Amino acid sequence: MSRFTFILFACFVVFSTGYADENNPPQVNDSIRLEEVIVTGTLPKVNLRNVPMSISIVTERQIQTRLEPSLLPLLTEEVPGLYITQRGVMGYGVAAGAAGGMSIRGIGGSPTSGVLVLIDGHPQYMGLMGHPLADSYQSLMTERVEVVRGPASVLYGSNAMGGVINIITKKQKQNGLHNSAQLMYGTYNTFSAEAS
Repeated sequence: MSRFTFILFACFVVFSTGYADENNPPQVNDSIRLEEVIVTGTLPKVNLRNVPMSISIVTERQIQTRLEPSLLPLLTEEVPGLYITQRGVMGYGVAAGAAGGMSIRGIGGSPTSGVLVLIDGHPQYMGLMGHPLADSYQSLMTERVEVVRGPASVLYGSNAMGGVINIITKKQKQNGLHNSAQLMYGTYNTFSAEAS
């Protein structure tokens, strides 16, 4: 009986390895190396009535008629729900709790957390003490300002809880060097000048 058991065991081992080879075909490396793929999103122009957000646009004409060197006083008057604390001795937004804190519809604060400021679509994170320098938002170089009022974090990230202020600068339409300057004189012998 032991001889029969040995032959049965040998047959089992031989046939089981053949069966295992049929179920596991040899591995073939079919990987293909692709070139680098760059995916970008486009921002198509959309009619203001078809956008599901509250948006205010301050046009170039509105900016030019005010003759204000800084955009912030104009924006507080033209955009409902936008509040910017008044300019201090050292300018707008020098430190937490100082002048220049921006809020839209009550969300924002010191110095500009919750309100994202963009220039031509580029976020303005850096500046004095980690927030944008609001004194640098000059009206002379601005074509228009688009303000999204309300939460826009889905599109712009966590800094846009209160909204987004996108400053669109003027584009050069002709080749060559073009200069512009603005001089102003006011009451109490005040004087202002800016050039680009």
